[in-house]
Formats: sequence, structure tokens, C-alpha cells
Amino acid sequence: MNTISKFNDECFSIRKPHQHYDIYRFVQNPFASTEKDFIYSVEKDRQYVAQMLTMPVPLSLNEEIIPAFWGQDYFVLEENRGEGIGKELANYYLGRDYYIAVGFSAKSAIIHQKMGAKKIGYLSFYIKWASPISKLKFLIWRGFKVKVKAVTSYQLPNKVGQFKKINRSSELELPQLNWNENVIESLRNRDYFNWRFFYKSKPYSVYQSEKTTEGNAAYFVVKPHFYRGVNWLQVVDYRFNNLDIVQFYSILKSVEALRKKMNLFGVLITSTQKISNDLLNKKKFERYKNEVVLTTYPFEHQETDAEHNHFIISFSDSDLDMHNYLGRFYYDEGYV
Repeated sequence: MNTISKFNDECFSIRKPHQHYDIYRFVQNPFASTEKDFIYSVEKDRQYVAQMLTMPVPLSLNEEIIPAFWGQDYFVLEENRGEGIGKELANYYLGRDYYIAVGFSAKSAIIHQKMGAKKIGYLSFYIKWASPISKLKFLIWRGFKVKVKAVTSYQLPNKVGQFKKINRSSELELPQLNWNENVIESLRNRDYFNWRFFYKSKPYSVYQSEKTTEGNAAYFVVKPHFYRGVNWLQVVDYRFNNLDIVQFYSILKSVEALRKKMNLFGVLITSTQKISNDLLNKKKFERYKNEVVLTTYPFEHQETDAEHNHFIISFSDSDLDMHNYLGRFYYDEGYV
């Protein structure tokens, strides 16, 4: 692990130091095997020159767990590019397990698709300002370099709308594995919640609906987030029953109530489903980025650019959600 962290410090310097972050992803991860056979590296002349790190986080479909791995930190040293190392590395690991990944460079996406990865859809990023006045306030604050409140200083309420704040995974109502039938979902069991959201008291707040349902109750996870020089409320994860769109209405309504209570500049949220995209558009959220999602799982649906409701992931599934704007790991020592 020390060699990997040193390589990451050199290649992804904005995020260093990597040691605690790498241990969190690959050792403390509850889905990681002790053999660590999901880490792939290439040495040439006794030098570590390339890697693909795959973080174990299963998928689920119709009450069954599907072992899967999130592709991360795919990198070949610049002096070794053009030697076919990246292509051979991709060809090797893509044939071993089910992988899913987001946030590719254009070149990396092409390589992975040529090696057999399929486009499962898009992770769409949305933004909504609190009001037109907040945009003007944003410009003034940016112009005068107003110092903003530390995101760790916000205190979120124990209840908002029909949602109560969850402080430990044992409080979650999860009678089933999935929220939807015939939909691939990134796994959300108690092990996942403990690892991703309850590892420390900050920065995440988990809320679950108190409304009685036959299956799993809707939930959402938020954090105050520093973005573009001011503080926002970011929704990093949520689930609801697709057959009851009112559940997603309730999530958005409660999120806005939290944003208003904390006087934040707006809301950030992601979506992979047509049903949630449609409601976000109706509620005047603006889509500002689309990231292709690739997988080697034998997805039964054809590749398409059209929106659909066949799979669900969120921002929290990606390692993009594990660092602040300075590249600092959220769960690092000293981060309150």
C-alpha cells in the first residue's frame, strides 16, 4: 500500500497525502478481500510505471448482490505512454471482474470501450441557485473576496419535513436490498452506510422518510459544500421508489428547506434516471455536466444516449465525493 500511495502522491498531487485515503478505499472498505486482488499495477525495469485501482463496491439487482468494482486512479507515467501499457492493463483487468466507472477522460473512455466496457448511461450534474438575488450576492462576495463560513460549522436539524436524521446505521429502515424492481442499483446496505457516511460525524447527514412503506423508505444524504467560492448544499446520495414519484418530490422539498434554513447559495445534485431528470428539469434545476458511465456488467439493455430508468448510482459512489475543493480527503486526521 505504501508504494501505491507514493505513486498516487506523484501522479495525483492535488490529493496528497494519499496514505489514509488509500487505506480507507482498499483496506477499511467492508467489501474488500484480504488478498487485494482488485489492485493492478505494472512494473518495468523494477519501476512502478502504471496502475488501475479498483474499489470494491457491489451492485444489487432484484434482491441479489452483484460483486463489482469501481475503477479509479488509472494512470500510466508520461514517459511510458505510447508503449501499449495502458491498453494491455485495461484489457487484463476488464476481463477479470465486473467493473463500473465514471469520470473518464475522452481518450480513456475510448480505450475502455474498445476493450469491451459498455456505456450504461450518464451521471448528470445539476445546479439550482437559491434565487436570482443569490446570483448577485455571489458576484459581490466573489468581487470583494468575502470569507465564507467553514462548511464543517453547520448544524443540521434532526427533522425536516417527513424526514428524520439518522445518526447510525441501526436506525435505518431497510427491510429489502433494493428500492426498485428490475433496476441495477449500487448497493446500499448497513455496511455501506457505516463506511461511507457514518465513518465520522462530518461531513455527511443522512435523512430517511418516516412515512410507512411496504419496501425501503426513501432517504437522502447531504453535506454543506464549498463550490465556486461560496457554500452550497450538495445532495450526494438518495433513493426512492420509481413507482412513487411523490417520494422524490418530498426529497427535493426537504432539501430546499435545509438549504433555506442554513442560508446556502443553492443546491447541487446528480441523477442517472430519466424519472429524476424530468422532475429536476421541471423544478428549474440546470444540468451543467454529463459524465459517461461505463461497465463490464452484462447489461441487458442496448447502449444508447437516450435517458432511461434502468440503473441508479449517485455522486457518493465516485471517489469525486471523497475530497474537498483543495483535494483533502474528508476523513483525514484533523478534518472535523
